[in-house]
Amino acid sequence: MQSLHSSISNWRRLPLTIADQQTHIVQSERLLAEMSPGDPPVLYWSQADKLGLVLGYSQKQGILNPLINDAAGSFRHIPIYHRRAGGTAVLVGPNLLSLDVILPADSPLVLSDIVKSYQWLGEAWVEALRHLGIETRTVPPDEAHELRKLLKQEETREREAILRRACYGSLSPYELVVGQRKVVGLDMIRRRNASLLQAGVLLHWETETLAQLLGHNSQEQAILREGLLERAVGIDTLAGRVITPQEVIGTFEQIIFSPLT
Repeated sequence: MQSLHSSISNWRRLPLTIADQQTHIVQSERLLAEMSPGDPPVLYWSQADKLGLVLGYSQKQGILNPLINDAAGSFRHIPIYHRRAGGTAVLVGPNLLSLDVILPADSPLVLSDIVKSYQWLGEAWVEALRHLGIETRTVPPDEAHELRKLLKQEETREREAILRRACYGSLSPYELVVGQRKVVGLDMIRRRNASLLQAGVLLHWETETLAQLLGHNSQEQAILREGLLERAVGIDTLAGRVITPQEVIGTFEQIIFSPLT
């Protein structure tokens, strides 16, 4: 962590903002667009004030349950958003705490190796969660690569494709896991002027809503409902207690800004 602290000084820390998810998407884009070389990096904490589904850049509305698309399902009141970052569908709301880290292009934390650029953030989260009594690890790139082979194997291809409709149904390099269950997800937007690293912390994990939104029939919904419980876990379950967003934020910022860590 010592090399990390030498890269972190004079950062702007924005307080937790609870608002409509579209507000957060617009704010992230604005912070990224306005960043220039030499500017201080920014931490932006956010939570959606109500449930919503955010689709990844490559996903289309058709990924949803057709009944949802026709506004005929029991979850039709849940708004759908689109983000510029990669990855797949994320359920936002009170159970997810999000962090945007906006770095100018000349930051020493912006590496030419895009995958490696996630490492410092993943390791910082491991340390922060350890201080909260939760032991996690980051996913090595080769492990994430091996898991992608499940999409090519005949016996696992169909189930894997269904589970990967949800972001927390798959693993990417340097994301945080306990065993094989994801706790903190990561993604990135990189532009010439700056990079945006995003982390999503599962405060609580439930799969029924995602199963209803992403499962096209009862069989797919059962796969999502049960399979996603094997793929992710909330920090409340791991700690055996409710952990507030403020506690997470305070611990994470203490870890990355304290030179004694």
